[in-house]
Amino acid sequence: MIKAKLSIDSNHYHYGPSRPTISPFEIQYFDLNVGDKIVGFQDDQEWEGIIEYDPTYPEEMKWFLDLNNCIEYPVSQEKMMGRSEGGRATMPIGEIRGEMAVVEAMLADGMNVEVVSKYTRLSRSRLENIKNRKSNLE
Repeated sequence: MIKAKLSIDSNHYHYGPSRPTISPFEIQYFDLNVGDKIVGFQDDQEWEGIIEYDPTYPEEMKWFLDLNNCIEYPVSQEKMMGRSEGGRATMPIGEIRGEMAVVEAMLADGMNVEVVSKYTRLSRSRLENIKNRKSNLE
């Protein structure tokens, strides 16, 4: 049984093309566990794979979709267009974007990553990346 259908951003945080990561927020939001079958999709690709967890990976990469022996589905042009146009409204991404805006403002105001981490679901390493990116732009 397929438990969820998630948009996978395999341009970020992955150990090779067969292990696109899933954010800890999505794992918690959809109540996913190791071994659950899900369909992951990005642009013109869609795969049915199994959720795996590796505690030795960095925080953003611990949960991933194992695509070894996966089933790949064809994706029509219409479906691709619908994803990019309507997908944003149906996913909890807006919630994450709002949280990112607040976090970026807190870090821009000079708050310590340790303090900011108490008020967000984002990992410390992601907060460090945001802080470093902001300081490089200045």
